[in-house]
Amino acid sequence: MLLEIIIIIFSTLIIYNWWAHGYWKRRNVFSIPTEFLFGNIRKIITGHALVPQMFDDMYKKYKEHKMIGFYTFYDPMLFVRDPEIVKKILVSEFNSFSDNGFTLSKDVDPLLGFNPFTAKGVPLWKELRSIQASNMTPLKLKEVVPNLTTRIGEFMYDFIKNQEKQPVSVMDLSIRAAVDSAVFYGFGIEPKSFTDSEFGFMKHASGDKLFQPSTWNIIAALFIPLLNKFCNLRVTSYETEEFFKSMTKTNIEHRLNSKVTRGDIIDTILKANKKKLEQTHKAYTDLEMSAHCTTFYLDSTVTSGMALTFFLLELAKHPDIQERLRSEIISVGNKPEDFDYDKINSITYLQMVLDETLRVHSPLSFVSRICTKDTIIEDVKIEKGTRIYISSISLHTDPEYFPDPEKFDPERFSEINKESMTKYTFFPFGEGPRICVGMKYASIFVKTSIVLFLLKYRVLPCGNQDKCLHDYDNFLLIPKPDAAVKFEEL
Repeated sequence: MLLEIIIIIFSTLIIYNWWAHGYWKRRNVFSIPTEFLFGNIRKIITGHALVPQMFDDMYKKYKEHKMIGFYTFYDPMLFVRDPEIVKKILVSEFNSFSDNGFTLSKDVDPLLGFNPFTAKGVPLWKELRSIQASNMTPLKLKEVVPNLTTRIGEFMYDFIKNQEKQPVSVMDLSIRAAVDSAVFYGFGIEPKSFTDSEFGFMKHASGDKLFQPSTWNIIAALFIPLLNKFCNLRVTSYETEEFFKSMTKTNIEHRLNSKVTRGDIIDTILKANKKKLEQTHKAYTDLEMSAHCTTFYLDSTVTSGMALTFFLLELAKHPDIQERLRSEIISVGNKPEDFDYDKINSITYLQMVLDETLRVHSPLSFVSRICTKDTIIEDVKIEKGTRIYISSISLHTDPEYFPDPEKFDPERFSEINKESMTKYTFFPFGEGPRICVGMKYASIFVKTSIVLFLLKYRVLPCGNQDKCLHDYDNFLLIPKPDAAVKFEEL
């Protein structure tokens, strides 16, 4: 009897496996051969592959298919590699794909759970995004340049001078600059990342303290969201959560008691709370206000620091590009105080080199969306709840769209060449309504920092710098841990 029960259970499982893994075939969508039970993610779960690599392999191996079906255990997922369909998913059919596919529980990981990046539902996403966007207007962003050129720039110069002719960790330098710029611009806190080893934002809210994602954290957030909630899996450390809660509470109490206004993210939150109360709505809790501050900090440091790191490494590898860029900078001004927001943005070649840096070292290696209502794309019915993935790094390095993609060539982004570029093949910060709200801040921060460096220093490579400057983790493109440059005073 027991044997018969086992046979029945096993036979039922085999039949279900065959039926569930036939989901895409029944919809006439090509799908990758699956493995029993696991679908297509066994290597991810066992640590033998990373998510960005899995998507890049799909992109390169199945070139003849615009859409590729795959499975997380028995859940059908869809990978998109065609730019026209990318446009539909991210832009023209946004209302059908309005949710980001990265899911965290607000109960388990509140600082990131209240982030517009992970927010589900258009009303909540718009509300959270508007708080960040109101602090990223061109008028506000004009303040980033003088903050860097008159205050933080001197700290950077002193930091480099103390390590003159010695290898400088590029990521350490870039993150310090990004942190100082963010806390002064966003919170009105004196920048001390270069001068105080005990500075809270460097000690408690950067690097491994800010993020503690394991492989399972990322797998759960991308593919199996209920796992994060049931297993209490967090991406943000408890230490960071407590730090931001304390920082936000102290800062807000100071603003209310002193009546000081700075027009920064703290003031934006206070205005939003006042408006909610006037409309008889529930005000933000202390935890939600801390989440708003954390969102600003993340948008202003992680992506910006990564981009500046890769920019400096590429300049060290390509002295001809560096010299041309320096010449164009000097044609605008000879010293930091000569530059403002408009002058920084007038340097066309600076933007070209930044764009090429972001093409090769895209901060987010892939984009994800969730289908929020049944939709037809290319005669294929995509059901509500289906997760969609797009590999930005694969599109950025596809020779069909970017000839000789291994070559670092800023001329790809000249005004003439951009006109002939295939649309929706370059989107380092995402695309459409959900494009990264911190994109413009990151751009002006990186460009201003580069101007400061090149006015005073020549950036040199360290030894035999490996040709590949980045590593993958399961979500971000990160610099190699030993990535370093030398600075030679002009």
